[in-house]
Amino acid sequence: MLMEASKLVLYGTQLHASDYVTSGVPCIMPQDIIDGKISTGKIAYISEENANRLSNFRLAQNDIIYPRRGDITKHALITSRENGWLCGTGCLRIRLNTSSILPQYLYYYLTLPHVKEWISQNSVGATMPHLNTSLVGQISVSYPTYDEQHTIASILGSLDDKIELNRRTNETLEAMARALFRDWFVDFGPTRAKMAGEAPYLAPELWELFPGRLDNEGKPEGWKIGELHELGPVRS
Repeated sequence: MLMEASKLVLYGTQLHASDYVTSGVPCIMPQDIIDGKISTGKIAYISEENANRLSNFRLAQNDIIYPRRGDITKHALITSRENGWLCGTGCLRIRLNTSSILPQYLYYYLTLPHVKEWISQNSVGATMPHLNTSLVGQISVSYPTYDEQHTIASILGSLDDKIELNRRTNETLEAMARALFRDWFVDFGPTRAKMAGEAPYLAPELWELFPGRLDNEGKPEGWKIGELHELGPVRS
């Protein structure tokens, strides 16, 4: 069981709204755990003074953090970036105390469907699933040799890195597509550039598609505004 391989599975800090500041030491909350990583988009901060007072709740690299309520099957592995951050309100921390299990392997093991199902089925709470230290400690963990764990974690880690790279690439392409759409069909950038006598900034075949003037309605000359049903049937 997990309790045999880890130190005390610690509840997060119990902070109040008045404890949070605009900058300082990040404090990880359940909503910051996204796709196995810690998102800093909306992360909360507390002062260094408060963080030192709550040093028992400091996170270390290779800790694993869970939310206590809600989506209790999601979790994240703490990286070097989050080392020293705080385990915030509503979270649980797992810290291994054995060298027999690789933290990265344990992280991936905890993503297995049968582990998530066990957590969901054994969670407490009539209206909202709830994790506690006793339940997390009872998770059964099977593991091969250390070298095999390292191989498994390395392969899955490489796949995760590739997935993350593809996600970022897609985000970049989506942002570019939105920018192009706005320039072409909202701001009418090419038409306005032609009117201002500016040099073409699109390929010739694209540049020729845009009129050189705006009409009295402020749209490119010759363009129409219509309703979707005019272009074809709309069926349910």
